[in-house]
Amino acid sequence: MTTSIVECPHCHYRFNYEFIPSASFYSIRLGTNRIFKCPQCKELHVFKITNFGKDSSLPTHGDNSETGVGAKVFAFLIGPLLTFLVIGFVFLFIFQYLAIFIILLSFGVAWTFVYILYLYLKVSRNTSGKTNGAN
Repeated sequence: MTTSIVECPHCHYRFNYEFIPSASFYSIRLGTNRIFKCPQCKELHVFKITNFGKDSSLPTHGDNSETGVGAKVFAFLIGPLLTFLVIGFVFLFIFQYLAIFIILLSFGVAWTFVYILYLYLKVSRNTSGKTNGAN
């Protein structure tokens, strides 16, 4: 596990964040930024995870359900994509309409990207456009 020292842009709670590089099961990874809940104020924020290292005086929180974005966000993120895929497979295998499958797949992928962009903008706006830069 890799550790980064992060600070909540809302409540300024500093903590060590343990995560797996290039993967996340509970947060939304956007390059060097991740969207997850602050363990202190329990709100979604954008955290910059580039300050690698560990400060033994700070509490450690990992990429787990405590900091996760929550089931509701993942349902809105993945639910429409899976729905479009299932409907697309029905049209592909039962009615032999490849074009409709591709259109529905495109809608599902577009929904996922638009929803991630919406979350990023919403979380950035809630924190006055600041992302953390814990030093």
